[in-house]
Amino acid sequence: MIYDGQRTTDNGPRPGFTITTPGKLLLLLPLLLSPLPLTAQTWDAHQVLDSLRARFNRVEDYQVDLQVSLDMPMLRMPRKKMTFTFKQPDKTRLEARGFAMVPRRGLVLSPDSLFQKLQDLTMVGDTLLNGYPCLILRGFEKGPGDLTLMADVIVDRKLWLVRGITTHLEDHDVFRLRTEYVEVAPGIHMPAETRLRFQLNEGFIRGRGRNHRSYDPDVQEPVFDNKGDLIGEASIIFTNYRVNHGIPGEFFHNGAKPEAN
Repeated sequence: MIYDGQRTTDNGPRPGFTITTPGKLLLLLPLLLSPLPLTAQTWDAHQVLDSLRARFNRVEDYQVDLQVSLDMPMLRMPRKKMTFTFKQPDKTRLEARGFAMVPRRGLVLSPDSLFQKLQDLTMVGDTLLNGYPCLILRGFEKGPGDLTLMADVIVDRKLWLVRGITTHLEDHDVFRLRTEYVEVAPGIHMPAETRLRFQLNEGFIRGRGRNHRSYDPDVQEPVFDNKGDLIGEASIIFTNYRVNHGIPGEFFHNGAKPEAN
């Protein structure tokens, strides 16, 4: 697996030292007993989830304008404007004129909605992602047919935000999500832009992937690039956040417009 960052652990040679006098030993003790830097080994998956929940629960509700563009096999949608509204714990509403689609994983939902399908969640390491120190959580989810997907979730360990997701199928990286954030209120960070990409190898699609529900070879053959890969991309740009304005629950049922405080 390749991340667009670098490992933070140092596996290089450790310098040796020689203690010749008790005085030197006393000088060295504070260094030996000083707190170690926080690494992946000091966290477990449950602690990370709790930290993600605590950060997300600062947001009671929000509304945001979206600009969504899709470039998928057999489906292309130029940049489309939408409005997305969320209210705790799981009320959502998407508004747009005409035909519109948006990748659900690209929206800001509760951490539980992201992790509920992942089993055997464990901490597997840490990394730098675009300069941000992050932890890597790994879980498994059921794919189409008898397939099992492995997902690595990259979590910012300072701000407790999900900065990336990479999903693997056998030895292929088939899905990748990366998100950049902006502070919209003191202590509240929300996405500024999310980019998604999936890539499947032609041999895999024509083999085991033939059973995928979204692929029907009798209807239309997928179009591969010159490397033999099936590629799709999407981007979501978030602007004009309205956070914690007390959106009424009725808005999600009868279409009443939320009132700004």
